[in-house]
Amino acid sequence: MIRPLPKIGMRIVKSAVAVFLCFVIYMIRGRGVPFYSAIAAVLCMQPYVSNSVRVALNRTVGTFIGGVFGMLALLVEKAFFPPDQPIWQYLLVSVCIIPLIYVTLLAKQPTASYITCVVFMSITVSHGADVNPYLFALDRCIDTLIGIAVSLCVNLFRLPRRKNRHLLFVLSLDSLAGEDGHISSYTRIKLNQLISRGARIAVAAPQPPAYFLPLLEEIGLKLPVITLEGAALYDTGKREYTSCRELEEEDSRMATNLLEQENAALFRYAVIHHVLHVYYGELTNPAAEELYHASRGSPHQYYVCGPLPQRHRPLLILAADTRERVAVLAQKMEALPCAPRLRIRQRPDPRHMGYAFLEVYSAQATVEHAVEELCRLAPAENAVCFGLSPDEESPVGDALARAVEKEFFRRRQKENLQ
Repeated sequence: MIRPLPKIGMRIVKSAVAVFLCFVIYMIRGRGVPFYSAIAAVLCMQPYVSNSVRVALNRTVGTFIGGVFGMLALLVEKAFFPPDQPIWQYLLVSVCIIPLIYVTLLAKQPTASYITCVVFMSITVSHGADVNPYLFALDRCIDTLIGIAVSLCVNLFRLPRRKNRHLLFVLSLDSLAGEDGHISSYTRIKLNQLISRGARIAVAAPQPPAYFLPLLEEIGLKLPVITLEGAALYDTGKREYTSCRELEEEDSRMATNLLEQENAALFRYAVIHHVLHVYYGELTNPAAEELYHASRGSPHQYYVCGPLPQRHRPLLILAADTRERVAVLAQKMEALPCAPRLRIRQRPDPRHMGYAFLEVYSAQATVEHAVEELCRLAPAENAVCFGLSPDEESPVGDALARAVEKEFFRRRQKENLQ
C-alpha cells in the first residue's frame, strides 16, 4: 500500500516566513549578515509556542556566551598570533570549544551548546583581518538575536478566529490511531495546539489505562479519559480514577455465580486505591491466557488470582470462551432477575478465531453517561463525538485532528448532542 505524501504543515510555512522577514530586516538595517539571522530563525521555530519561548531564551543565552567568547578569542588572536599562520587560529578556536560547552553546562543550559558554538565560530572563523573585534562580535550577536526574535514573533502570531469554546470534543482512541495502531506526530501536535488554545478535548478508550497511557503520554489532555466502555473516568495527569460506575453488590454476586457455575474463564475488574485490579480464576482457554499475559506486567493494572474481596464491587465482569458458549452465557445472563440493571455485551476475540468475550457492566456504565459527566466537568454546552458509534463513518488519524480543528474554529455550533 502506497502511503500519501505528508502535507506541508504550518511549521514549514512559518519557517519560510521567518527567513524572509530576516532578509527584509537586513535590507532595512543595511548592515550585518542575514545568513546568521535566517539560521537562528529556522533553529528556533518549534511546533508549540511554549517550546518556542523556551528555545528562544535558550538560544539567547547561547548567543551571549558565544559572542563573549568569540570577542575574547579575536583579541587573543590579534595580540599573539601572526596573521600569515592560520593553523594557530584554528587551534585556538578548537581548544575554545571545550570551555565553551562547559560554560553552558555550568549555566544549566546544555541544549544551548549548539547555538553557542555556532555564534562563536561565526565570529572567529569568518571574520576579516581588518575588522574591529568588538564591532564584529556585536554584529554577529545582533544578527542571531534578530533571527531568534523574528522566529518567536512569527510563531506567536495568530489570525483572529472565533472559537467554539462551549463544545466538548470526544474522540475515539481507535480513530486517533492510524492503521499501525500508533498516534502520528502530526495528530499529537495538532491536538496539543488545540488544547492550548482552549479546546475541550477528551478521549474515549474501551481499553484500561495499561493500554491507552503509552499512546496518550505526549498529549496534554486536561479532561479525564473515558475508559472501560464508560464504566470509569481516568485522569492521565494525576494517574487516578475520578469516577467509577460499579455494579451493585447483589447484581455482581448473581452474575458471578452464573459464570462460575458454567465454568467460564472469569475476570473481575475493580478499582482499588486508584489502581485497576483484575481478579481471575482458572485460565481454561487461549483467549483467557492471552488476556492475562497481555498486560499482567503493567504498573497500571494488577492481576490477582482469587475471588474479589467482599468490600469491593467490580466495574466489569468478563468471561472468555468460545463464541457459541458466550452466546449461551449471554442468554442466561439476560434471564437473570437483575438483567434490567446490567449492560451485557458480546465481543469477538480478534486474536483467536472462534473465541469471544462476554462483558457485564452496570446499566449506568455507558459512554453516553460518561460524556454527560464530562460536559459538566469541562464545562461544555454540547458534545461532538467522533468514532464512538460502530456505524458512524468518522475520520481517522490525521484527518480526525484536522476535522476537530475545523469544528473548533467553526462560526456555527452544532445544536444537537451527538
